Amino acid sequence: MTEDPTQSILSHEERAVAAALAAGTDPVAIADERDASIETVEAAVERIREKTERAFATLAESPFTADLATDLDPEDRAALREAFSE
Repeated sequence: MTEDPTQSILSHEERAVAAALAAGTDPVAIADERDASIETVEAAVERIREKTERAFATLAESPFTADLATDLDPEDRAALREAFSE
């Protein structure tokens, strides 16, 4: 089985939690909606944070990042630069 390189590094559960967080849902409500404990949701949030940090570090070191950034609109490019500088 070949892995799709465009597939998210997040698990299905992590993607669901990330989407809920992006929509402004707090972790307690996410736990209630998913019939999970707050500890489970907090663990997922921590894994999302760790994976995101590793992904940004990889992007920062990649020789292809500049090429990819040229395809972004100016606002997205500025947001990406800001994220890398944090």
